[in-house]
Formats: sequence, structure tokens, C-alpha cells
Amino acid sequence: MNWRRPLAGVARLARTYDRRFWTLLSVQLIVAVGFGAAMPFVSLYLHDQLGAPMTVVGTIMLVSALVACGGRIVGGEIADRVGRRPLLLGGIGLRVVAFALMALGIHLGWTVWMIGFIFLLIRLFGAAVRPGLMAIVADVVDEERRVEAYALFRIGSNAGWAAGAAVGGFLVTASYASLFLLTTGASFVGVILVALFIQESRRSAASERFALSRVLDVGRDLRFLTFCAWSVLLFVVMGQFASTLAVFSTESIGISAPQLGSLFTVNGIAVVLFQWPAARLSARVGIRWGLVLGCLGYALGYFSVGWVPSFAFLVGSMVLITLGEVTFSPTATAAVASMAPEERVGRYMGFFGLTEALGWSLGPFLGGLLFDRMVGQPVILWGIIASLGVTAAIGFSLSYDRRAA
Repeated sequence: MNWRRPLAGVARLARTYDRRFWTLLSVQLIVAVGFGAAMPFVSLYLHDQLGAPMTVVGTIMLVSALVACGGRIVGGEIADRVGRRPLLLGGIGLRVVAFALMALGIHLGWTVWMIGFIFLLIRLFGAAVRPGLMAIVADVVDEERRVEAYALFRIGSNAGWAAGAAVGGFLVTASYASLFLLTTGASFVGVILVALFIQESRRSAASERFALSRVLDVGRDLRFLTFCAWSVLLFVVMGQFASTLAVFSTESIGISAPQLGSLFTVNGIAVVLFQWPAARLSARVGIRWGLVLGCLGYALGYFSVGWVPSFAFLVGSMVLITLGEVTFSPTATAAVASMAPEERVGRYMGFFGLTEALGWSLGPFLGGLLFDRMVGQPVILWGIIASLGVTAAIGFSLSYDRRAA
């Protein structure tokens, strides 16, 4: 009898959203298993196995930002003009090839620059797919439920990330190439599921011819441009996740590679546990304050990293970082969807993705510079990074349009 009420709640939730949403969530979960197994260890492989200084690692991440920015813009336009489904099939399919090439390159011992080039391809194809994913959710979910829908999407994604990171932490002790073999297989399954079960959700095609000037017209929306400007600061903070944080944890705190995998698993599990309550909280306090709370959660979590003496305390820092993540990420995506005209959702998602890609890649570059110069001063290192999150929180609190909150 006690099980009937929660089961009934799950059934109601399942009926709330379009079937394409649930299928896409399943695809994202499966793909995220492979992604979570491999991506946390890329910086570690470049630094520890190939001997690249952290400044070089950060530079590779920075260059990938430029590639990813282009991918987000092109992906957003394809999503609006050609369709969401062709974008997903082509983008994920090309990523399968890139992941397989990465596994081969690692197995054969290719140079830092060759591995870095393949990493750019992975970033390009992944960036192009992202606007299509977010646009489908905006297409099939009513505006008042988008924060919760994006939260559910992230629960599925991070459940896969948690499982993948746990597996990756053990596979990496055998070989780094095995991580990308797993990612290749998971992405291939994702392509098959999209081909079989995802239908086109685009309501109408854009009638205007493609022109870069029209794409950049999004930047003339002052409210949206201001939103992106504050967001890029937080994305710089978020960009420390699988780069500076990973290397700092192994070199300065002294945790092992399996423990690093477990740390990222904690992140995925915490997202699954806290994402839904955080989304409900954001829905109650409004988008504006949801953004502020997310920024402060990130700032507190990363600042605490500078004080931790061991793996157990580092887990606590990861939980704080995750609380910021589950509050900010779905709220920010819902904010973009609410600001975008219906016929330009893909374009707005692509432009915001450009902001995200830029911040995520500037983050490792800045983090690498700080790490090489302040590795013996962790409080200052992580204090500088955390201050960017506080600045973003202040910016959102002062500038976000109250009418949209």
C-alpha cells in the first residue's frame, strides 16, 4: 500500500512529458555513461602520461573553445533550418568516429598535438549537437515546466556520468584507450536510438537565408547579451571541473586515479539526488534568484577545495559544487528558452552554447596558469576562481530582468 503513492506519482510524471522527451533522456543517459568514463581523465592523460605542462593542457582547452563556439553556432542554425533530428544523427555519428580515433591514437602513442587535435574534433561535434538537444526540449515542453524538464534531463545525464566515472576510474588503471572504446560504444548506441525513436520536433523551418550577420543578431538582444556576459564568468569557474580540479586533486591532495573516478561519481549521484528538489526550489524563487544561488554554490564549493586535506573532505567540496550545478544549469537553460522567440530557439541556444563553450575552455586555460604559479598556495588559487562565481552572482542579482524572473 505504501508503494502505490510514489508509483502513482512516477506514472503522472511520465504522462506529463512528450514521449520524445523520455526517449531523448534515455539517449543522453547512455551516451553520458561513455562520456563520464573518459572525459574526466583527458587532462590527466595529457599531463601525466604525455608530460604536457598544465599551461599547454590549458591552451589546448582554450583552442577547443574557438572550435566549440563555431560548433554551437552552426549547430543552432542547423537545428532551426534543417531540423533537430538530422543534427543529432550527424553530430553523434561523427562523434563516434572521433572517439574511436582517440582510442586508436592513445593505443598507438600519438603525440600531445595529435591527441589534442582529436580532442578538438570531439568538442566540435559535441558542441554542434547541444543546441539541437535543448531545442527539442523547448519544442515539446510547455514553458512553465521547462525548468523541471531540463532538470530531469540533467538527472538522466548525470546518472550516466556517475556510472561512467565509476567504471572509468577502474578502466584507467588498465589503459586510457579502453575509456574511449567504452565511449565509442555508448555513443553508437545513442545514434541507433535516435534513428529508431526520435521524430522531428521542429515546428517550422527558418525562411531567411543563412548569414553570419543574422546569427550574430542575437547579440543585439541587450537583455540576452548581458545574461551571457555574466554566464561566461560562471562557466570559467565550471570549467575547472575536469581539468584543474582533477590535476590538483591527484598532485596536491594525493588521491589516486580510482579515487578521482569515485569523486566524479559522487558528482553524478548528487545530481540525481538533488536535481529535482533544486529545480522545484528554482521554480518557487524564480529564475533570477535560482541563478544567484547556483553561482554562490559553485563559489563556495571551489573555494573550499583550497582548504581540504584529504579525499574525504574533497568529497564534501564536490557536494557543494554539485549543489551549485543543480541549481544553476537547468535554470539558465530555461532562462534562454524563455528569452528566445519561438522561431529562433535553436539560434539562441547556439549563441548561449557559444558562451558556455568559451567559458568552459577559458576555465582550464586560466586554471592551468594559476596552477603552475600558485600550486603551493591553494587558498589563493581557489579563492581567485571562486571570486568569479561571486561576481557572476552579483551580476545576475542586479541585471536579470525581473519580468522574466
